[in-house]
Formats: sequence, structure tokens, C-alpha cells
Amino acid sequence: QLQRIKRSLGTTMDRPLREDEARTPPTPDDAGEHSRNYSREFALIALDVLLSAAFWSAVVFFPWGRAASYVSLVGLVTAMVVWRVWRVRRLPQTCPEVQTIPYTCGYAASNGKEVFLVATVHISPRAPRDVETVVDGTRPDVVLIELDEERLDSMRAPVEAPRVTLQPCSFTEANNEPIMAQAQRALWNGEMSGQTISGSVVFQEENPYGTGPWGEQVRDRLALVQRGGPADQLHMAAFSLKAHRAAKAGARALVVINWDGELPVSRLGGGSLMGDFRIAARARSCSFPPIPMLLLPKAEGEQLRAACRRGGPGHVQGEFQVIPDDYPRRSLRRRICQSCALVVSGVSILYGVIECFNIDVGAEFTAAENAASVRGIVCACIDVDLNRLCNRLSRAMMPTPCNLGSAVLSWLALPRVAVQVIFPPQGHVDVVGGTILHAASFRFRTWVGFALAGLLAGGLAAGLLLLFGEGVAGTAEHSGMVDRRTATQIQAYVVLGIEFFAFARLYEAVSASRDEAMYRGVVSKARDHEARRVVVVCGAAHANGILQRVRTRGL
Repeated sequence: QLQRIKRSLGTTMDRPLREDEARTPPTPDDAGEHSRNYSREFALIALDVLLSAAFWSAVVFFPWGRAASYVSLVGLVTAMVVWRVWRVRRLPQTCPEVQTIPYTCGYAASNGKEVFLVATVHISPRAPRDVETVVDGTRPDVVLIELDEERLDSMRAPVEAPRVTLQPCSFTEANNEPIMAQAQRALWNGEMSGQTISGSVVFQEENPYGTGPWGEQVRDRLALVQRGGPADQLHMAAFSLKAHRAAKAGARALVVINWDGELPVSRLGGGSLMGDFRIAARARSCSFPPIPMLLLPKAEGEQLRAACRRGGPGHVQGEFQVIPDDYPRRSLRRRICQSCALVVSGVSILYGVIECFNIDVGAEFTAAENAASVRGIVCACIDVDLNRLCNRLSRAMMPTPCNLGSAVLSWLALPRVAVQVIFPPQGHVDVVGGTILHAASFRFRTWVGFALAGLLAGGLAAGLLLLFGEGVAGTAEHSGMVDRRTATQIQAYVVLGIEFFAFARLYEAVSASRDEAMYRGVVSKARDHEARRVVVVCGAAHANGILQRVRTRGL
């Protein structure tokens, strides 16, 4: 019930209420439905309590290590195999649509629309083949993938990146036709979405590249500069550094004239973390530049510069309205915080080791985009970006009463969910069986790299937990409150308590809440593209969460 309340609050915070939602008063039927939902929720909690009592009693009191435990394990594995054989034989009667797709995939239909879900393991060589098989066999109207735009861009080759929407702008010279241009925009322009920027355009001959000191001429005006810089000032030629310097001089915007050739296909101003450090040191700011920046094509830029030379300040007027941009962006402060969190959690180590072994991660997503491109259909992203994921993690890991209660309910639900994973019902994706099939396609290098990455990342996280527990226990011991033996027990209980809370809340933030976000993405994209048949490519951990929402809440 706590999870349902949080999801309802999150829905209200994530989007404004529609007019019918804001004005329609509740009816007696709605009240009755809410009452029935509450009854079902409390009945489910009661069932979880009973199952948990039986499960944990078996875990604590069962004679593990004896012959009976091995016999029970063999019986469980046999039952799992028999159950899956029965499921496969029953598929033609229960769900004939899945006969043409691999066993690792799932299917759901609602509101006259169909969803074919490809459940993958991101390092599996089998995953791209499954994607191509499903796209070829189902001929969907749209393909949706478990990525956001930023992560998809990082996986593309530079020549494959699609051109982003350009910024329209106009410049008017007295008694002449206006210069209309389509300019590339900076990454941070989205911070000023919707603002109308206007003013006279100024080009300083003594500072043509914007790397030198500005005078008072640019205050409340649009500063026009050339791209790049002199050989001895190339360290001051970064786009964001030029924008910082122009902003400190009082400019309203920075307009840059491009070199020969086409405009860049992606937004300007993105760089490495070390590059951002250098720019922040020179600009003395860890924030985004407070003014927008445009990169004009060379032809229009030269026209504008010639017009500025023909007259003084105020001779040429420029205007543009900053177009909205939802592309993920983060300042240096946020990048540092996120990088530290990824290192401490072991995620950076995990992916770093996997990269050292040259293991392809997420190849199924590029395969999905390529397959959609070949067939001339849309491939869209439905996952949350890193900023939103970190926000969810920070909220989930706060030890508030609501989060503590949610963690308790999650552990109570573990036996019920485990039964569904071990013996998946009809219509569910077999996560265990699918993972085994994907693991069977691993190369030896993949096994070694993944095992080493998991060992190092898990060791770091475990070491930090033990260090924290040792600090608490050592403080209690040195204060004279407990002896050494009791302090050791305190350390164990502290680490165990943190793990019990953290595992449940991490699952909520990383898996369950993203299931909800991706389900909304499926509904939104299917509506936007008027799609009747959709292919969704996501990790196996999210498969049943998305399919369950499709079946119960529709498309």
C-alpha cells in the first residue's frame, strides 16, 4: 500500500493534471473501487506475512548440509524443469502469438494493440539475434528500447548520430532583408527554454574569437565571434569558456560563426569530466554558462559579420526564442557527485572491468535501432536518464518511515515473488530459463570478465559496509558501553540492517520504478506514433513488470 501511495504521488509530481482529472469529482463507484483495492492490498500483505513466516522458518530451522537438503534441491530443480516443459507444450493453446518468437521473449495485448517484449541480458551475444528475429517476424510499427537519448548517443558511432533540431534565429539590418538562419545550439541552452533573446549584434575586430577581454560594448547585446582561436590562445577557445567570458561582460547571448563545412550533428559544449574541470578552473564557475550560445553556418555568419562592420552598435538586431530541450544535461557539480556515487557503489568498476575485457554491453539496443532503420520505422527510447535515476536513488535511500515500511513490505513479498520466478505462470517471461539460455551463449572471455567485475565491485561495496559497521562498533567499544565481543556482534547487525534496507530500496529505485517509467513510455510512444504493434527491448529484470502493467492498465 505504501508503494501504491508513492506511485500515485509520483504521478502527480511528474506531470500536470489533465483538465478532466482536475475537474471530475469522485463518484460512489470510484469509492467502492478504491475500497476493493484496499481490501485486496491488505489481503496480499496478510498472505505475504504467512508465506514469509513459513519461508524464513524453513531457512532458519531446515537441516542444511545434510542429505535431506540435497534431495530437496534435486527435487526443486526437477520440478522447475518439468514446469517449463509443460509451459512450452501449453503455449500453442494459451498464447499462440508467441510461437514465432524466441522463448526468452514475452507478449501482451490490450486495447487492440500488441506488445512483443524481448527480454535480454545486456552482455549476451544471443540478445542482438533475438531482437532481429522478433523485429523480422512481427513487423512492428515502432521499436522501443530501454535507454535514454544520452546513453544511446554514447553507444552510436559519430557518423550514425541523428541531427538534432536546429535553432531558428533571425538578424535584421537596417534597410535590408533579414538574415534567417538555422543554428546549432549548446547543451546548456535548455536551461533557458522558452526565453526570447533579442538585442543588437556586436562584433569586435580586436577580439574576433572571443578569447580576449571584452569591453562594455557587448553589455546587453549579442556577442558575435569566430569559432576557434589564435594558436597561442587555443586553451581559451572552448565554447562554454567563451560563453562564460561573454556572460561576465554582460552579453545576452553568444553567436559563433562556424568554419567551412556543415554544422555539427549534435549539441555543443559536451565534454569529458577532466575537460570540464579545466574549463571550470579558467571560468571560476562550476555551473553552466548563464547565456545561450548558437553556432551559425559559415555563409550566414559571414553575412552577419559584414553587416556588423557596415554600421556601429545597434545597426544589426538579432532575435530568437530558445527552443525546449529535454536532453539530459548536468553541471560539473552534479557530474562529480554522480561519478563519486558510481565509484563508491562499484558500478564504475563493474563496467570498467567489462570494458577491459572488450565485452559488448547493450549490443541489442544498437541492433534494434539498425533493424528499425532498415525497415523505415521509428526506434525510440523509453528509459529514464541518469539524472532522474540518481534522484530516484537519493529519495529511495533516505531512511524515512515510508522507505523503512516499504523495505519491510518488500522483504515480506520475497517468498511470493520467488515462487513466481521459480515457477513462472503462463504469460510471464521465464526470467530464470531465459537467463540460462543467454548465459549459454557467453564466450569464455565474457565469463572471466563478468566474474572478475562482479568480484571487484562487490568487494568494494562489502568493504565500505564493513568499514562503516566497524566505525559504529569501534565507537561503542571505545566509549566503554560494550566489550569487544558485543562490538563484533553490533558490527554484524549494523551491516545486516543496512543490507536489508538497501537491497529492497535499490530494487525499488533501479527496477520497479523504472518498470513504471518504461510502461508509461510504451503507452506514450505507441499513442504518439499511432502504433498497433510494438516491440520493446529491455533487460529481463524489467520484462514482467512492464507486461503486467500492460495487461492490467492497458495501452
